[in-house]
Amino acid sequence: MLKFIKTTEKILISVILVIFFSILILSFIDIIYVIIESIIEPPIFIIDAQKLMELFSLFLIILLGLELLETIKAYLQEDVVHVELVVLVAIIALARKVIIWDFNKYSYMELISLAVIIMALGVTYFLIKKADVKIKIPRSDSNNSKAEKE
Repeated sequence: MLKFIKTTEKILISVILVIFFSILILSFIDIIYVIIESIIEPPIFIIDAQKLMELFSLFLIILLGLELLETIKAYLQEDVVHVELVVLVAIIALARKVIIWDFNKYSYMELISLAVIIMALGVTYFLIKKADVKIKIPRSDSNNSKAEKE
C-alpha cells in the first residue's frame, strides 16, 4: 500500500511539473505579445512608465515561476524540500511586490510590514548561505526509518 501511495505521489508531482511548465511557456509567450504590442502601438517604439512596470512585473512572475519549478523538481528528484530555494522564492515574490508597489494604494504601515518581512527573509537567506549547510526537510518519516535501519 505504501508503495502505491509513493508511486501515485510521484505521478501527481510529475503532472504538476508538466502543467506548471506549460503555464510558464504560455506566460513567456504572453510577455512577448505584450512587448510587441507595446512597441507597435503609437507612439511607436516608446514604452511609457506604466507599461514598463507591467513588463517588469511579468518578468518577475516568470522568474518566480522558474524558481518554483526548480523547487518542485528538487522535491521530485531528491524527495526533500530545499529550504534555501523556498526562501529564495519568497524573496523574489516580495521583490516583485516592492517593484510594482503603488504608494497611493497602500499605507505606510503596510510598507513597514513588507520591509520587516524582507529583512527577515534576507537575514534567513544570509544565515543559510553563511552556514554553508544544505538544510533539507524530508517529506515523510519513511525515509528516516529506512536510514536508521541501514
